[in-house]
Amino acid sequence: MVAMVEQQETKTRFELIWAHDIGDEDDHKVWFVRDVFAEGEFSYIVGLPGAGKSNTATDIACHLAAGWDWHGRKVKEPRMVLYIAAERARLTRRRIKAWRKKHDHTGRLNVLVLSGYVNLTKDLSDVKDFAGIIEDAEDRCGMKCGLVIIDTLTRVFGGGDQNAAKDMGKLIDSVAYLQEQVPEPHVCVIHHTTHAGERAKGAIDLDGAVDVSFSVSKRNGAHVFTNTGTNDGVEGDLLAFKFDSVTLGKDEDGEWTTAPVLYQVDEIPAKQEDGDGSADRAAILTAIRKLADSGADGVLGDMVPKGLVRAEFDRMKPGKPESQKAQFNRAFRELVRDELISSGGYGSAALVKIEQK
Repeated sequence: MVAMVEQQETKTRFELIWAHDIGDEDDHKVWFVRDVFAEGEFSYIVGLPGAGKSNTATDIACHLAAGWDWHGRKVKEPRMVLYIAAERARLTRRRIKAWRKKHDHTGRLNVLVLSGYVNLTKDLSDVKDFAGIIEDAEDRCGMKCGLVIIDTLTRVFGGGDQNAAKDMGKLIDSVAYLQEQVPEPHVCVIHHTTHAGERAKGAIDLDGAVDVSFSVSKRNGAHVFTNTGTNDGVEGDLLAFKFDSVTLGKDEDGEWTTAPVLYQVDEIPAKQEDGDGSADRAAILTAIRKLADSGADGVLGDMVPKGLVRAEFDRMKPGKPESQKAQFNRAFRELVRDELISSGGYGSAALVKIEQK
């Protein structure tokens, strides 16, 4: 009976596979740019204005299309790139032209720059067009697409609210639909951070949707490209770079036009921490003791809700909400790691206590 069921053809648009039929094809990722962009994944690159997000994306795109290793990281083979320049399209084109001049690239470079009004939160009409454009471009250049860059999230968000999970979900759905129609390319969205520069702006749903996240930040006179989280890859600082200004020509007033092209620097500058975090750890321990002694609602003996600890921490160490959150989370993880506190449960409802040593 089981054999008869397995032999029946199931009519569905979904891909189905039995556990015992899983082969070697899923044993490892297919990297287009080693330890950076892999086949069929979704990522973002974030940073403050002027950090170099779009320049980094442009540099990766050009290396991939040329089939050149990216600053010591292996490029498997040349792949076409669709660069959706929803923001500053002319500048994007100048950057690509400057890259070709800087690297003396005179042959065909299969980076297709798309510009115009894009809205990925209204419906799926734009991503349906993207899928058709990719398939047509692949036929024209004789090369499979390896990367789609969306620059920037804000300029493709339409009238949606980036802080609303519902609206962010619409953008995520658009990317998912595009990947269903053209499953091989890696999709990378360029986005801004919060003013504190510590995480992607808007609803946290985006963080949950991506396979890997990157940031670009200024650090001691250089720009640093960092893997800030991945399901399977290399986290931490990947590249430090500065910019060369490449001259393209003169405008109608006789003034020279230039565009920046990044170049790698040998040493990645160390990240400057705001102290060693000891004051933050001490504040958390003090908050736990104070709340345990208070007998406040939700406190069970020496066990205190994490949400109350965070609120007390914020009162003790006032500052910008994003900075407070980052300081609290870092210090909390370090205390758990060092077995000075223990935590059970989930989120702000988790119960926390000081370990007696």
